[in-house]
Amino acid sequence: MISKIRALEVAKAAEDVVSAETALPIDPFGIARSRGIMVQAMESTKPGVSGFLIKSGDSFGIAYANRISNQGYINFTVSHELGHYFIPGHVEKLFTATSTIHSSRRGFVAPDLCEREADFFAATLLMPAALFRKATSAAGDGFPAIERLAGQCVTSITATAIRFAEFSESAVAVIVSSNDAVDFCCLSPVLQDLNGVTWMRHGDSIPGSSTTTKFNRDPQNIANGVQKEGCSMLDEWLEGAPRIEMKEDVVGLGHYGKTLTVLFTDAEIESENPDEEDSFDRWQCWDKRR
Repeated sequence: MISKIRALEVAKAAEDVVSAETALPIDPFGIARSRGIMVQAMESTKPGVSGFLIKSGDSFGIAYANRISNQGYINFTVSHELGHYFIPGHVEKLFTATSTIHSSRRGFVAPDLCEREADFFAATLLMPAALFRKATSAAGDGFPAIERLAGQCVTSITATAIRFAEFSESAVAVIVSSNDAVDFCCLSPVLQDLNGVTWMRHGDSIPGSSTTTKFNRDPQNIANGVQKEGCSMLDEWLEGAPRIEMKEDVVGLGHYGKTLTVLFTDAEIESENPDEEDSFDRWQCWDKRR
């Protein structure tokens, strides 16, 4: 689990790198070039491996799997490897005198702490707080908002959805699932501030009456990136939550083999902790995926 102090350190490392940026999108290739780091596509024979950080003496290079065709995912992969380069302690931990290549696996469920930190770094680098908060306020609601933000930031849908939940001022829950089980769940500050709400954890069941459950019964929905709209009750997803109807946007994530669900509502949900400015720890969305 990423501690609060460590999360702040990782976020600061990313924000420092892009402190001079005034507009989205952020170009991770340009950042790499400015540090003398060569980036190129490379064939990967290891299943699930998306990126590599390569060390040769005092020089570094980044490679991403050439099978990746989505530019948003490529940007996140390169930014993840930049995380290993910039985050204090990673280079020393990942490389030895005989180990000069570090490989990173795709997805947001890596058990290794360094990989989770690099994911968090990548999201912060590509969607820095000040710029992304401004973009989020004008993006709208649900999956269409996430699509717009992903296009504006040139980021992957999954990474953008998680970041959207972090900064949304409305009640938003983002869930990624496989079959009938949760991979990870992220809640917006409004939902995190509710007392007694239990996070959905890795392996928890998707509510049987939800649009997501019906959607996941047909694998072609996932493979073809189909989108569906529906409604479900918040307390069916989150134990201890109030019984409020939520809009439910569902989309298949294609070759990723998973489903993205966005629950949202315009209705006001009164916070249980309205005076606690720090009640939402942004890193929790990244660290409570399992």
